[in-house]
Amino acid sequence: MTLIIVLIGWLYVVLMLAVAQRSVPAGLAIGFFLGVLPTWFVAWVVRNRLRRRVAGRKDAGKA
Repeated sequence: MTLIIVLIGWLYVVLMLAVAQRSVPAGLAIGFFLGVLPTWFVAWVVRNRLRRRVAGRKDAGKA
């Protein structure tokens, strides 16, 4: 739950930073490189941890 709150705060800060840029391409670049990419990476890491945990439970149940 804490991860979601921190992620929402991070995305809010990135959105405000992107809106404050002088040009639209600069705002889009800030939004992509500081918002989309880190969010995707965090989601990927969390998904992999969950997948490993589920696979470990399945293996423990078979043994």
